Amino acid sequence: MATLGYASGGSELTDPTPAGNAPQPSPARRMRRPTWRDPRLLVGIVLIVAAVVGVILLVNAQDRTVPVYAADRELSSGTPLETDDLRVVHVQLDAAAEHYLSAEADLPSDVELIRPLTEGELLPSAALASVDSQQRQAVTVEIQHDLARSVQPGRRVDVWAASGYSTQQGQGEVNILAAAAEVTDIRESSSAFGASSGVTVELLVGPDEVTDLLAAFGAGDALTVLPTASAQAD
Repeated sequence: MATLGYASGGSELTDPTPAGNAPQPSPARRMRRPTWRDPRLLVGIVLIVAAVVGVILLVNAQDRTVPVYAADRELSSGTPLETDDLRVVHVQLDAAAEHYLSAEADLPSDVELIRPLTEGELLPSAALASVDSQQRQAVTVEIQHDLARSVQPGRRVDVWAASGYSTQQGQGEVNILAAAAEVTDIRESSSAFGASSGVTVELLVGPDEVTDLLAAFGAGDALTVLPTASAQAD
């Protein structure tokens, strides 16, 4: 331990410790650059990756849109549908999605539109029907009598016309205009005052039967829709 003493001939205090034994200051540490093995760097990278993944999962959870087909241009009724006629759009439909044609599946082959679509309009599943190999045409028949219970959409019916009975001679005739026509829709007709004035039956008939039906419409013949013999048997 160092002791203090008086220098000879004076009153000043002196340190007897030799100058060479004086304590030296410790050298300053140099800052080292972080490496891949630095735990702090690894923890920071893990936190950044976890934050990015969390944001992506949150965005995907909130995105409830589904891909569906929409008309790429105006499409008329009876158009055979191709992929070039459509485009894929992502929309949020929720429960209504089941009523539209999903773009996640391939477009059905040999289908056509049974109602027109405007450009950009979503494609409902109900607007499609299989292409009719018989080239039948849709016509509507308005009748004034009650239909048989077996006359339902999808069933076959015969269309009869009674003509000439309104004349003074009272001699008329009854002819069949369309045989085994397919019923596609049945709806009540309304008058201008909202009262029911009859029943409208939509049918698919052959091309050669359209002319006879139109002629009966023009002549004002009384039309009757009856189930075919096979439908009655069912």
